[in-house]
Amino acid sequence: MPAQLKKLAKIAAAENERSLNEEIVARLERSFGHDDKDRQRAARLLTEALAIIDKGGR
Repeated sequence: MPAQLKKLAKIAAAENERSLNEEIVARLERSFGHDDKDRQRAARLLTEALAIIDKGGR
């Protein structure tokens, strides 16, 4: 892990009252969790909406 990234992770861990390992695990779980599916669905819906707008709402 790059030194700067490790430093930022340690700061975040302290702010969240977690160990460095707990902070890393929490962030990984969040990045692979259901929120990711929600973001993918939102991106798909936005793409579909933009396509409709580009067609003039037809």
